[in-house]
Amino acid sequence: MKKRTLLTIPLLLIAGLASAGPQDTVHSIALPTIRTELKAGEGKEKTETLCATCHSLDYITMQPRLPVAQWTATVNKMIKVMGAPINEDDAQKIIGYLTMQYGTQNEGRR
Repeated sequence: MKKRTLLTIPLLLIAGLASAGPQDTVHSIALPTIRTELKAGEGKEKTETLCATCHSLDYITMQPRLPVAQWTATVNKMIKVMGAPINEDDAQKIIGYLTMQYGTQNEGRR
């Protein structure tokens, strides 16, 4: 008796869901477009273009101020591990930009 009751409940639930049918009303929301603006500086355009290919620029702006070694390691990880299509010259420009604008190189700038 107990087994029959345990089997009957899930079957009734499934049957009830199947008979509910599709909803006539479709609900949707429109989220606002929020554009992250990077700080002005040499290399900004390369950084915006190449980094935003894979992720939001928020990932840059929400990082703590990092030293050049950490920005270098991060950019290299994006290229070697994550497969970012960035050549060596562009990587150096991005690292320089990130270090100058978001690194410990320039602590006084916020």
